[in-house]
This record gives sequence, structure tokens and C-alpha cells, in this order.
Amino acid sequence: MAPTADGEATTRSGPDAAAPPGRLRGLVRHTMLSKHHWGSEEDLAQAIYGTVIGAAGIAVGSAHGDLREIVLTVVVTVVVYWAAERYADVLAAAVHAAGRRERVRAALRRGLPVVEAGLSPLVVLVVLALLTGRLALAVFVALGLATLMLGGFGHAAARRAGASRFAAIGWGLCSAALGGLVIGLKMLLH
Repeated sequence: MAPTADGEATTRSGPDAAAPPGRLRGLVRHTMLSKHHWGSEEDLAQAIYGTVIGAAGIAVGSAHGDLREIVLTVVVTVVVYWAAERYADVLAAAVHAAGRRERVRAALRRGLPVVEAGLSPLVVLVVLALLTGRLALAVFVALGLATLMLGGFGHAAARRAGASRFAAIGWGLCSAALGGLVIGLKMLLH
């Protein structure tokens, strides 16, 4: 309940009503892990998929490439995976005559977490590489970020699916292990 100008108490409604006060919690609400950002376990599963694709692209692209080649590798890889998956959904939606246009739009929107999460570590990599001039450092920071994202996505998806806190931590660690595998791949490529 929040007091109004005349001293009356009112209740808050909407997405902010459930959010506890505090700067950290306010910051988390505006990140990719917020329950208000992606509304379903399917969205988080898509984000895990996109993060793994983007991180693998960073690992492979950095094996023999410069910043431009890494960016090209990751963007093309993420877009190709997104397009292939969306094509299958669009094809299924386009078969139905009634409401075809809206079904196609919905199918295209469903895959956005793949792109958004897949490109997020790349943005960090580019900014850090340009600021420091140290591509190797930027690559490892981006892969570390991808690993943290995977852990967070796995935990959030498990909690939204009804898992206990303990089980969600386990799922988060399993998801983060995918990032560890990508970092291992990166080490093997060099």
C-alpha cells in the first residue's frame, strides 16, 4: 500500500506491485532475467538456446579471426538459426487460412529471445574490445557473461516452472555448465 497526497492508502497493481523495493531489485526487473521481460518458460528456453549459439559463435570466430570476423560469425550464426526455426513455425502457421497474418507475426515474435540473448554477449565483447584494445580479454569476458546468463536463465526457467529453490539452483548450474563447455571448446581451438 502506498500513501496518496491526502494520506489515504492505496494498493499498487500491475507488474510493479509484486516488486519489492530496492535499487538492486529494480535493476533486475529491467534485465533479461525479469519475469516481466520474457513471460514463459518457453521464452527462457529460447534465450538459453540463443545464448549457447552466440557463445559458440564467439568461441569459434575468435579461434582465428579478428573482431570483425567474430562479429560476422556470431551475427550470421544467430540469424541463420533464428531464421531456420522461425521458418518452420511460419510454415506451420501459414497453412491455416483463418488468421494467417497474425499467426505468422506471432511465430516471428516467439523467436526473438534467441536473437536477443544470442547477441548480448557479443555487444559486451565489441564494447570491451574497442575500449581496451584487448580482444582476447573481451572474448573471455563475453564467454563468462554468457555462462552467467545461462545460469540465470536456467534458474529463472526452473522457478517459473514450479521448481523449488534448491532444484532451481541445480538447473541453473546445469545451464551454466553449457557455458563452461563452450569455454572448454574455446580453449581446445587455441
